[in-house]
Amino acid sequence: MAGIALRFLRSSGNLIGRFGAYSAILYCTAHCISEYALDFTKCTGPSMQPTIENNDIVLTEHISTKFFNRVDKGDVVVLRSPMDPTQFLCKRVVGMEFDEVPGNRWKFLRTKNVPKGHIWIEGDNSSNSTDSREFGPVPLAMVRGRAVLRVWPWERRGYLAPQPASR
Repeated sequence: MAGIALRFLRSSGNLIGRFGAYSAILYCTAHCISEYALDFTKCTGPSMQPTIENNDIVLTEHISTKFFNRVDKGDVVVLRSPMDPTQFLCKRVVGMEFDEVPGNRWKFLRTKNVPKGHIWIEGDNSSNSTDSREFGPVPLAMVRGRAVLRVWPWERRGYLAPQPASR
């Protein structure tokens, strides 16, 4: 496919045609990078304070979560909300599959363990967070990426080191 595009670029003397072809290539490249490699996410709300403040922008990587299903306890993840699929949540992984539910805080769970293929997520600000305590274990497939770096605000930029959940 790239060969066809390059052949078109070489043979086309038309400036508009070249611009369109370069734009299409650039768009496809940007889409693939943001969907499968890296992405920027704006985290809103107080649920992850003090780790992530309201309106912080974080860099998320998708390679470990999308291709290797690798999420570890303590990671900050961005995932699709189970309550509203149009929204994304930014939460910390507190329990992995087969782990005991932290404090057995979810009354609708039939067992005391997180089911296979699911994770237990909670916000760092537990008094002001809608998380697994409210909607239960979350399928691992809902995880979009792992937050690795705060890029904005500039004065607080830095890596988001995974912290073991001490709850």
